[in-house]
Amino acid sequence: MILTLRELAQLLRVNERTILRMLKSGQLKGTKIGGQWRFNSSQVDGLFFPVEPIESGEEPVPLSDLTRSRIGIPVSRIMSEERMVMDLAAGDAGGVITELTDHRRLNALLLDVRELRTKCLAREELLSTGVGHGVAIPHPRDPLPTLRAPAVIVFGRSLKGVPFGSADNMPVHLFFLTCAQTIDVHLHVMGRLARLLRRNGFVEKCLACDTPHDLLRVVLSTERDEFFATL
Repeated sequence: MILTLRELAQLLRVNERTILRMLKSGQLKGTKIGGQWRFNSSQVDGLFFPVEPIESGEEPVPLSDLTRSRIGIPVSRIMSEERMVMDLAAGDAGGVITELTDHRRLNALLLDVRELRTKCLAREELLSTGVGHGVAIPHPRDPLPTLRAPAVIVFGRSLKGVPFGSADNMPVHLFFLTCAQTIDVHLHVMGRLARLLRRNGFVEKCLACDTPHDLLRVVLSTERDEFFATL
């Protein structure tokens, strides 16, 4: 994705002058087109979520290194305020998925939104994606190669809760409907999302958000805290 100076500043929650200083220092790279700066969003992922290459050598490579994801896409990068429903009206699983896959939210990314809806409903019939603690992660069984982005998450919140067949039999309040171009990206996103959901207070903060902007800020700040905690 190509971003303007203003869009990049909004994404990183900084002033445009900060972006210009990062350009000057070499922390970011950009290209001027018609006198306006343009940036590739992938380098932003690399800035905050670098992925180290596997080093080859004579010593055996640990299994954890072989299976560690080489993808560096944070959850906050595949969420958007335009793809959030802060007060779902649906009262059952089918209604929630239908509401989250509304064509107005996904038409720019999918040729056939109905395909995603059908695949998500089929996945729920096989086994509920309710993971417990008031959270569900609906997703299609198979990747969507025609998706016009590596991955997408559509967020939904139900204040009253929805019966979703979760393992703990509790109603679901938070929905993270996920789809990806490939199985590798899908597994990567599910892993990152699982780590976020395990972070102390994350679910409660999402429940307390009033606006999509607040929700995206919670996701971004939690990911940054997780990243800096590993340094």
